[in-house]
Amino acid sequence: MNRKTVLILTTLFILSLVGISFFGGPVSYIFFYLVLIIPAVCALYIFFVIASLKIYQKTDGRMMVCNRASDFYITLNNESFFSFTSIRMIFYSSFSSVTGLDDETVYELPPHTSITRTTKLTCRYRGEYLVGIKEIEVHDFLGLFTYRYRIKEPLCVVVSPAIVMLSELNSIADLPDAKRDSPYRTSEVDIPVREYVPGDDIRLLHQNASAALCKPMIRTLTGAEKTGIGIVMEPSRYSADPAVYLPAENRIIESVLALSLYFVSRNTPVDVIYRTAGIKCDAISSHPDFEKLYEVMRTYSFGEPGLSPVMFEEIGALVDTNGYELLICVLYKLDADSAGLIERLGASSVPVRIYVVEREGLPDTAVQLSHNSEVMVIGTKKATEDIL
Repeated sequence: MNRKTVLILTTLFILSLVGISFFGGPVSYIFFYLVLIIPAVCALYIFFVIASLKIYQKTDGRMMVCNRASDFYITLNNESFFSFTSIRMIFYSSFSSVTGLDDETVYELPPHTSITRTTKLTCRYRGEYLVGIKEIEVHDFLGLFTYRYRIKEPLCVVVSPAIVMLSELNSIADLPDAKRDSPYRTSEVDIPVREYVPGDDIRLLHQNASAALCKPMIRTLTGAEKTGIGIVMEPSRYSADPAVYLPAENRIIESVLALSLYFVSRNTPVDVIYRTAGIKCDAISSHPDFEKLYEVMRTYSFGEPGLSPVMFEEIGALVDTNGYELLICVLYKLDADSAGLIERLGASSVPVRIYVVEREGLPDTAVQLSHNSEVMVIGTKKATEDIL
């Protein structure tokens, strides 16, 4: 609201009352009613602008890629017989940005004219959310009233994760050499087990099967050498607020893809372990395998909080992690339960790198990680290639 205009109208209203009270006559009353009708006309003007203004916005498709600019088109159309004097567009800015346009620009539309803007729209995070114009702000011709309203047809896009090419991987340089001799890597461990007999290597003890059968059970070996990297991905969504979960999930997905592509490009096979209805373990040994993984990650849905310990329990029962050269876990946060289960997966013989998005809770982790394990906070602010 324009304070100067309000002050002038208030002064005129007081003068009209004085004129009626002390002088009377038709001129005083006409002046009085004119002062009263001005705010009503301004309010009616705003209502008419809202009813008459046509807004069109579109992109080159509903599917977009994170941090890749796409063409974005906006049209404001005035089909009425009078001018629209002051219109502002308010954009969704939490998860996307529009090049060359901002919320402070004021537009004027003469009768039967339109304004078209062709620009670029960039989405910051993987996921599905609203972008483009969020609200329209309308002022009357005197600046007496301001009305802001949400547009009826917001633009919703589905954003795929970015593919980050890593030239090097500094974040594991300080871990022990992954290519080391290990009794577990001489053979591929099958899910079947057999009963322990004296002389068996107790490091091949299958803890879950032993607990279930109440007697020591040993993993059976096939004799095929196993190499490669295991990457475990966080399955949980820890917030209902998109401002919290979209950046975190984007960092997790982007990191898993970047790490997978880095190793595959260097002819190192990767197992990407994640959870949907149950544990999934996708073997990635070529670029076509990576493309299939990308399609899975593009539409992956994170579940309810607290699934990480469940996932690690299931991995311990269904997946042999002892044969990996390196075990990588990409998590939202690390608690004591998950840390303990990760230690069991590594069995203190497999180097473990834990990437954590959220720092909170790390100092309170009750489990002391082994010398082969290390935790790194990756956050959501810096670029993935600058962290990994």
